[in-house]
Amino acid sequence: MAASVLVLSGCSLQQHDPEVTFYANGKTIRMEPTIYCDVEGSNCAEKNAPGTLKVPAGKVVQISVDGRLADGLWEVVCVYENAARVQEGCTSPLLGKGENYTYTLAVPDDSDQLLRIEVHEAAGAVLETGQPLMRGSWVVDITR
Repeated sequence: MAASVLVLSGCSLQQHDPEVTFYANGKTIRMEPTIYCDVEGSNCAEKNAPGTLKVPAGKVVQISVDGRLADGLWEVVCVYENAARVQEGCTSPLLGKGENYTYTLAVPDDSDQLLRIEVHEAAGAVLETGQPLMRGSWVVDITR
């Protein structure tokens, strides 16, 4: 009888969206997606507001994804401001396939200031260019 109660209660657990953890400057934030779609990259819904994290110029951000993201494909995209106050972008290689649960994001120079970080999860579909279609996005706006 006790075993059947455990099995039944386990079935009613609500599954949450995958989470991404961002760590910098002694602070950690854990987020569910800002936008999330079905596995084919359609039926998308805005889920949560972007997070905020204080990151001084030149500092790294450590990013950790949960197992569902790590089993698929994901990437990190950023926008930063260089010493000349020009905004530039960066993109990690495609990560995942059960091998990558973490990524350390570093700007090229100590004077560069991160402005925004996005983690993108690839969907099961691909674009005509061969690039994977995005399924989910976790967005963090950086404060100084």
